[in-house]
Amino acid sequence: MTRNPPVSSAETEGLRNRKRRQTRQALAKAAADLFRAHGYENVRMKDIARAADVSEQTLYNYFPSKEHLIFDQQQEFESRILSIVVGKPSGTPLSEALRQGAARFLDELSHAVGKQEAIPDSVITGAELRRVWIEMNARHADSLTDALLQAGWTQDRATGKFLARSIVALFATIFEGVGEAAIAGKTRAAIRKELNCSIDSITTLIGKGFGW
Repeated sequence: MTRNPPVSSAETEGLRNRKRRQTRQALAKAAADLFRAHGYENVRMKDIARAADVSEQTLYNYFPSKEHLIFDQQQEFESRILSIVVGKPSGTPLSEALRQGAARFLDELSHAVGKQEAIPDSVITGAELRRVWIEMNARHADSLTDALLQAGWTQDRATGKFLARSIVALFATIFEGVGEAAIAGKTRAAIRKELNCSIDSITTLIGKGFGW
């Protein structure tokens, strides 16, 4: 009689993580579909749970509020910033790494303007969304502050926090700027031109201010 080899704890953990990731993605997709079809304000958490065929409690286990469903990709947003700053090539000034990274971010966001999956303009349409957005940016800045200290960029936490908040503000400004411009009916080309000028100005100020 042939027995299947035992599943290791690492494999079990990998399966669990994959299932959680798939469930989270399915919930986020169900929410996005409902938001597009009925409007953000008209969708309730129970509607999302029903559409995803899960209990409301399961939905709340993954997303504490409806606002958090809008920002499902925020972990990627944070990882992007950390990678640009801490993972920049040796010898590349921070201001240049930020300029290049911010320009790529802008291209991605502006390319999505007018498409169904685009939601950056949702950030400025309600007080609760703004509150969650501000809280998330504060957490990103804290994570970046820790990374800067660990990398030895500065030994002073206050200085690291100021730099981190300035960097996160750059990317948050792009995100909000694309949403505002989309609501105003501006073209993708106009959005890129306007915000690329802002990126150049902001990164120049960061470079001059910190000398990095």
